[in-house]
Amino acid sequence: MTDFSGKNALVIGGSRGIGAAIVRRLAADGAAVTFSYAGSPDAASVLADQTGAAAVRSDAADRNAVIALVAGAGPIDILVVNAGALVLGNPLELDADQIDRMIDINVRAPYHAAVEAARSMPDGGGFAA
Repeated sequence: MTDFSGKNALVIGGSRGIGAAIVRRLAADGAAVTFSYAGSPDAASVLADQTGAAAVRSDAADRNAVIALVAGAGPIDILVVNAGALVLGNPLELDADQIDRMIDINVRAPYHAAVEAARSMPDGGGFAA
């Protein structure tokens, strides 16, 4: 068990599955946790109640929303970007907007979150995954 007491963690995409497990573990290890969710407010509410974490509805495909989420979470010691999107189908028939959204969530959101979080991380400290 790691002691994250006094550490501030942000989990982007944390309301279900692996993200929720990460939120639970960080909270159990003493971190003050904020997590974002997109489409599962009931799961987010239950997880927040169980862990004492703060739940924030946010769209990982929206650059400004990601930047605001990181800024609102305060100085970040631990960043986990777990949000992800997958578009399946015949590449010749896929909607370009769906592909753009997938790239925004899977590529751009982690980049913008890491850059913003790094600005608030203490010198010589912090962890991003």
